[in-house]
Amino acid sequence: MRYWLILLSVLVFLIIVYTLFYLWARRRQRKFDEQYLANKERHEVFVLAKKRVRERGPSGVSKYVPLPTYQVTGRVSVGQTMRGVNVNRVTTVTFRTTKEEYDKIEVNRKYKMDIMGNYIGSVVTEVSSKRLKNAQQRRQREETSAPKTPRRWFGRKR
Repeated sequence: MRYWLILLSVLVFLIIVYTLFYLWARRRQRKFDEQYLANKERHEVFVLAKKRVRERGPSGVSKYVPLPTYQVTGRVSVGQTMRGVNVNRVTTVTFRTTKEEYDKIEVNRKYKMDIMGNYIGSVVTEVSSKRLKNAQQRRQREETSAPKTPRRWFGRKR
């Protein structure tokens, strides 16, 4: 009887700790989402490289255990207005993202992304170049306008 009482009290303690941790994590996620939605900007990013890196965190348990992070290096055009003059510059930035967004991204392509700081929230669409569109249209026109040759049976002409 005494063992069951100890086991039950340990189980109740673990359930309480798990519930408190779950509520704490939800509150932190809600704060992050509010901050992300307030500061996100939509930019066109040309992806130069992407890599999966195992990094150690600055403090806590993550200081001792390397966790996988997903990094995307891209070229971003940033516009800024100073004293009535619009200045555009291109910078190369290394972004962090989730595994789902990392899998959507391919190297040497241009994407519209929702970005906050150095974090990619979501990949909206792929931006295709005019040159690529024109080449695809030209190829389709050539395929449809090509004359069909009569079918030959066993190499003989009819």
